[in-house]
Amino acid sequence: MMVLILALTFQCNTHKPTINVTNPHPFKWLNLSDSAHYVGMATCAKCHDTVLQSFSHTGMGMSFGNADINKSVADFNKHTIVYDKFSDLSYQPFLKDGLVYLKEFRIQGRDTIYKREEKIDYIIGSGHHTNSHIVNENGYLYQAPLTWYVQQHIWDLPPGFEGGYNSRFSRELGAECLTCHNGYPKFVEGSINKYTSIPLGIDCERCHGPGSIHVQTKESGKIVDITKDTDFTIVNPRKLPYKLQIDICQRCHLQGDAVLKPGKTFFDFRPGMALTSVMDEFLPTFSSDDRGFLMASHAERLRKSRCFLESQDSANPQKFNCITCHNPHISVKFTQMQVFINKCMSCHSTVHQCTEKLAVREKKDNNCITCHMPKSSAVDIPHVSITDHYIRVVKNKPPDAASVPKGRFTGLACLTDNHPSNLTIAEAYLYYYEKFEKQGQMLDSAFVYLNKYPWQQAAADYIHFYYLKEDYMAAADLAARYKGPFATALTNYQVGQSYINLNNFSSALTYLQQAVALQPYNLEYRIKLGTCFAFLGNFSKSQQEFEFVLQENNKRSDGWNSLGFLQLVQYNFTGAEKAFRHALALDPDYEPAHVNMAKVFAYGDKDYKKAELEIDTILKHNPKDRDAIILKDSIMALQRRKL
Repeated sequence: MMVLILALTFQCNTHKPTINVTNPHPFKWLNLSDSAHYVGMATCAKCHDTVLQSFSHTGMGMSFGNADINKSVADFNKHTIVYDKFSDLSYQPFLKDGLVYLKEFRIQGRDTIYKREEKIDYIIGSGHHTNSHIVNENGYLYQAPLTWYVQQHIWDLPPGFEGGYNSRFSRELGAECLTCHNGYPKFVEGSINKYTSIPLGIDCERCHGPGSIHVQTKESGKIVDITKDTDFTIVNPRKLPYKLQIDICQRCHLQGDAVLKPGKTFFDFRPGMALTSVMDEFLPTFSSDDRGFLMASHAERLRKSRCFLESQDSANPQKFNCITCHNPHISVKFTQMQVFINKCMSCHSTVHQCTEKLAVREKKDNNCITCHMPKSSAVDIPHVSITDHYIRVVKNKPPDAASVPKGRFTGLACLTDNHPSNLTIAEAYLYYYEKFEKQGQMLDSAFVYLNKYPWQQAAADYIHFYYLKEDYMAAADLAARYKGPFATALTNYQVGQSYINLNNFSSALTYLQQAVALQPYNLEYRIKLGTCFAFLGNFSKSQQEFEFVLQENNKRSDGWNSLGFLQLVQYNFTGAEKAFRHALALDPDYEPAHVNMAKVFAYGDKDYKKAELEIDTILKHNPKDRDAIILKDSIMALQRRKL
């Protein structure tokens, strides 16, 4: 630990700072003020280079980096191929000029009938457990469909891409993801996943808060002897009250179902704040407690431990928590195991010696962690084994998480607030349904809590509920009673989409325009607005929306398909075919583009055999596709008339 902070690289000014850095007012920690801003690790390194060098080797410091041979820990054997049987697509990672690339392809017989290559821009993950891969399209970040699993030394689909849920190159990496796996990026307001700059790794200010006021006072010559006083220009987590200490860790190590407070974003939490002032985290509970745990739920597991629970009754202000055992500046890999064992023995002295048989203890080298915090698999990440932070007597080796039944779902538990509002609980169930498990009981539970409020007080949440329930008439009716656009882009979009599903395009237009006004870089909203304009016959406005989407990201198959559809309804079959070919080059299974291409062949070229082939391509993967079946019947009828 540093004894004295000295800003030797800065020139001292004769002007005395007006800020009292040891007894501030009105903020205890000055960098909780809105005037404080982030300065970046390079600025911190001017005075704290030794600490930064050590931190850069930790899991947090190595959390994010450029995708090259220096960052990757993967094996790029040229024979490595990962096959997804559900999508009938194969993946092959490879290096070119020291950079990482990914090839997606499909084989039919001995022929490659489809191929797409993407340069990987970033690697997410320290390399302790995984390396996942990110593609940057003009600032829009997407997760690529391949992950390197370090412990098993294998390539496989990323978590959430397995079992028929392969989203290929379209999984958006929004602020919720990026603000835990990295330092704060510069986010483009009005987008979901667009950024103007990306830091490389979790940085100092994620745990200490924004550093501008700290730097300002040091540059002006105001130095605090931290052996005697507290420097309130920058948060020192060890000097926070216990609950605020653990909230810094829980911000990212309490993985679950996050519900933001009204008006808050994932960028708003700062060290020294109560986490519940920005968001609440919910986790599912089950009748069986042996189902395992989530990869990043260390805080939740620790809080179940007797060590943790009994320390809360202690008068000692430094209660048992994450930094009792972990020094965030030093990698676990470089910390001797005896350091952690000594932490155990500081409480479990000779009076409370281990009761295990001596032979067993000697076999384990008297390692408390091996027995009481055994490594186990996670329920959400395959191919990894991590230390379970639920400290307890473990009688048997933990089974593989995939082999343990979940048990009966018993509800969502809030880990950040003992008394969350009914509206917060309702939102937690809606989000859990949307993001994790689309089961009717989630919506039923949401409605129980939502129904405690009149619709006027929770109109947006009621609409969210009806939209997820696919009761579009109820959503539209409630919006009509509300009279006027809503404050959030999501609610306006859901109302607009509900009206589209009801074929009421004129009513949909107002809400979709408002959604785009609030989130102009949400490309899905732009496509829906353009589609609405097209159905209303305003082709010039429609084309503007589609061209904006493709200018922002020309690798969106839905954007190309929408542009082609616009050409198709104007009988420009040549332009339509060109756009649909762009869409299918990006996604060979994109059903709307196949349907529209069949229409080009049938109604433009009068080539019914080609049209049928397009439809058969859809039916091969989805034999019950209603639109494809109806179109095929129509094409066959046209063919019979011709004959």
